[in-house]
Amino acid sequence: MQILRVLSHGKIEDLSNGFKLPRQASFSVYVRPKEDTLANDILIECKCICDSGISALPVPLYNWTSAAIVEIAPNAISLTDYDVYWGAGNLNI
Repeated sequence: MQILRVLSHGKIEDLSNGFKLPRQASFSVYVRPKEDTLANDILIECKCICDSGISALPVPLYNWTSAAIVEIAPNAISLTDYDVYWGAGNLNI
């Protein structure tokens, strides 16, 4: 697994059409619950860099995922319940 630093980032404000970066750039996500929870992770429907399609991926709460995600499915994460941030190891997003 390649370890990268977050060089560009942003907040995901809308998932109604899913989310992906230009040029199929891979990214990580940081998911923060808006209310306290005892959960350690959530499942999100997404596609990683070597996947052929979208499927469920466990993502830790309160930490960057190590997954190299290229696409999040529409409404895969409740933005009412969670703040979601993306981070990439590329300056030219």
